Amino acid sequence: MTRPRFAWRSVAVLGVAALALGACGDGGKDSQDGTDEQFEGTLTVGMILPTTGGLATYGVGMMAAVHTAAEEINAAGGVWGNDVKVLHENEGPAEEPDVVAAAADSMIRQEVNAVIGAASSTASLNIIEALYNQKIIQVSPSNTGPDFTDHQFGDYYFRTAPSDIIQGSALAEVIIADGHATLGILGQQTAYGQGLANQIESVYTAGGGEVVYKEFYDLSQTEYSAEIAALVQADPDAFVLVSYDEARSIIPALVNAGFSPQDKQFYFVDGNRLDYSEFDEGLMEGTKATQPIGSTDQSALIARVEEYHGDKLPEIAYVPESYDAMILIALAAISANTDDPDVLREHMIKVTNGDNECNTFADCKGLLEDGETIAYRGATGIIWNDKGDPAEATIGIFEYGADNTYTQIDQVIGRME
Repeated sequence: MTRPRFAWRSVAVLGVAALALGACGDGGKDSQDGTDEQFEGTLTVGMILPTTGGLATYGVGMMAAVHTAAEEINAAGGVWGNDVKVLHENEGPAEEPDVVAAAADSMIRQEVNAVIGAASSTASLNIIEALYNQKIIQVSPSNTGPDFTDHQFGDYYFRTAPSDIIQGSALAEVIIADGHATLGILGQQTAYGQGLANQIESVYTAGGGEVVYKEFYDLSQTEYSAEIAALVQADPDAFVLVSYDEARSIIPALVNAGFSPQDKQFYFVDGNRLDYSEFDEGLMEGTKATQPIGSTDQSALIARVEEYHGDKLPEIAYVPESYDAMILIALAAISANTDDPDVLREHMIKVTNGDNECNTFADCKGLLEDGETIAYRGATGIIWNDKGDPAEATIGIFEYGADNTYTQIDQVIGRME
């Protein structure tokens, strides 16, 4: 088997089916097709994002980013002649499917045009069919599970975060480049944990490495002695943890069992690339992590979102993706010039691959109103393929210092092809 290449600071071609860029169809009367009559109505967007559970710290910034985008949209004249309306329901923990199901039911009752969320891949898989049945556009800022690409209920589903096909390949290539012959993987028994772990294993073994341990734990459990004992016995050279905030419990348990990041090379992913400054100084030093990042400087956007929030955000991951999700829905609605969900679905992709690049809602809206087609790049530089996946993504490589916080040391660019 030929190992997929993932070149540093260059575009890597990953081993997945080629996905053609382009619009799904013409969709009838709309602004991009030159119709002058403006549709009138209120664009209603619901957020299904977490205020509880392992992703709650991420949810703070994600929700603030959506509201920041909505304020900017409304300041520029809104959509269909009116301000956009933003609603919110708690996604809840991934291990409590009834919470996210109730959130989706609430959004359906309130007749939203689109939903931003859920944050967890597992949560989105629990509601994708319900939203599909109602033809509600769904855009997740942080779903990375590979299962969404060809999902049977995915016609109205989009995401601004890249598939774990890209992140998993990037991390595996880092581990290979670091020279580790054997690897252990511990991950959540969720769509996110299993999808990312399996992709890491696939690329790592194709590159000549051996996975000597791979186990998954139930997200509701709080004790990991059996999994850790098996890991210690397998004794891999390197270790990948695919988790959310429960890493704060797993890491001390690993250390107590004699499996420490000071003795073994640890690797983290986006869900647990966190600030561990509460741990003993130097514990995480040398640990590496990956995180999808935007292709442009996002400091100005983060500053605007923190101004809206009124404080420093606890976590900035997926803030740009959440902001872009709101902007893209609004631009697609203007481009479609209708609330018909089938036409709106077509224009979700159209507004990322038109003739005129633009980076702000106001500029893009102006072009649409002049009858031009647009290629919104915004905070993430997103271009959707015809599956609603980002066709390309930049993955940041991070390393922890003695203070148990991370800094970026490199980046790679991966392409779905």
